[in-house]
Amino acid sequence: MDFLASDLLRGRDTGSVGHEVAAQYIATEFAKMGIVPAGDDGYMQRIKFKSAFLNTQSPKLSVASEQGGIDFEFLEEFSVGANVNRLDSEVQGELVFVGFGVDAPFLNYSDFDQVDVKGKIAVVLAGKPIHFPSEVGAHYSRTSTKALVSRGAIGVISVYTPITEKIRSFSKAKAYIDKPRIRSVNKFGEVQNGYPEILASATLSIDAGKKLFAHAGMDLEAVFKQIEKGEKPVGQNMGLTAHISYQSTHSSVTSPNVVGILEGVDPELKDEYVLLSAHTDHIGVSEHLELGDKINNGAMDNAAGVSTLLEMAHQITQSNEPPKRSILFVMVTAEEKGLLGSNYFANNPTVPLEDIVANINLDMPVLTNAFDQLIGFGAQHSSLWKVLSVAAENNGMKLIPDPMPEQNIFVRSDQYSFVKKGIPAVYLVTADKVGMKFEAHEISSKDFIAKHYHKPSDQLDLPINYDVAAKFVAINRAIAMEVANAKERPKWNQGSFFETIAEK
Repeated sequence: MDFLASDLLRGRDTGSVGHEVAAQYIATEFAKMGIVPAGDDGYMQRIKFKSAFLNTQSPKLSVASEQGGIDFEFLEEFSVGANVNRLDSEVQGELVFVGFGVDAPFLNYSDFDQVDVKGKIAVVLAGKPIHFPSEVGAHYSRTSTKALVSRGAIGVISVYTPITEKIRSFSKAKAYIDKPRIRSVNKFGEVQNGYPEILASATLSIDAGKKLFAHAGMDLEAVFKQIEKGEKPVGQNMGLTAHISYQSTHSSVTSPNVVGILEGVDPELKDEYVLLSAHTDHIGVSEHLELGDKINNGAMDNAAGVSTLLEMAHQITQSNEPPKRSILFVMVTAEEKGLLGSNYFANNPTVPLEDIVANINLDMPVLTNAFDQLIGFGAQHSSLWKVLSVAAENNGMKLIPDPMPEQNIFVRSDQYSFVKKGIPAVYLVTADKVGMKFEAHEISSKDFIAKHYHKPSDQLDLPINYDVAAKFVAINRAIAMEVANAKERPKWNQGSFFETIAEK
């Protein structure tokens, strides 16, 4: 952690020299442990990315009706992101309100029953219906753009809700305005999952959303009350046209996943793999900050996760009881850019995908206080729940399901890339007990998220509890070894939603 979260690495941004140094450091550690290379070039699986930077002087958003027009103010009322598909982004069209823009056949829900978005700009509420189950709802929320594209939308305006504002305030968009938007490209230079059909898009704050709806003779506050009751918002044409435009500049960059294998010892099971993953990147340097520390060191996010996985690897390789199945270590890049490194590996695996039996992902364990609870994101959908429960109990911990479903955490880390391929996965994090009393020097997980997440203060002077870190290593190691040595590979629970969505 001292090395990975040092100022020397400058926040390990995707494609940066600092991240390259981190990747080489991890590869060297693998070599020392006897973990053999399993990338395309030694330990490295290098990925080509297309990077887009926003011209912050260019964004414009206006709406018009027979009663007149409104010009919205960039960053105060609306935000946009750089476009990886085109230098000049521009769209003009009729506005159609389509609720959350979600099509969820598994939950017998669709926002598209009474509206047509073909050739139009869709106005959607950020997030998902409040009654959706945690992980299933998070998946559908993540796929809303795909649903809009499949129905012919040419632009999107996303409107913040009180729930999304609480999760991540609109004002935080300013902190990322100087960051690139990155997507991987194939061997032909084509952007992967870039949705070029969407000509331009924008996001509105709550107050700006109310102004937009009022101009259409609609009451956004009434819609908020409706969705808080779990009722489905009614889609409709808004009687407005909108114009969105902004410019981007493009560049290319490469960045590696680091991949290694510890071969299992069982003659038959060694051809199956337990995939252990952690992301190596962070968000680099915040040039927009005027004074003080600008380096986002990412001590918890995710030097802690990478270090946990390296320590697990060290203990497993030094053990007198090696695993029966092989263990596949995948340290991925570009998680902060949208799970791009893990998605690339899931689509370009260096071992047969069907032989990967499970994924155990490590991302941002908050190691700044003593704790006695763990959250097993995704585990309740498969037989992994029992494995996690036993490992936690043996270490004096209690395993709990997702206590904050509104955060959509299950689809915000790398295990989701493998879940989409049908691989049972779990993401284990530390949890504060309700009513737990903290020592004066400790920082709760909740306070860490509020005060240090994606900020320069996520650094080595936090009150890191290495005894807690060691226990977290022990639990994850026990889980990995149980999966590696079990006769049966993990299975999705019968009727699980995630068993039905596997991408081919």
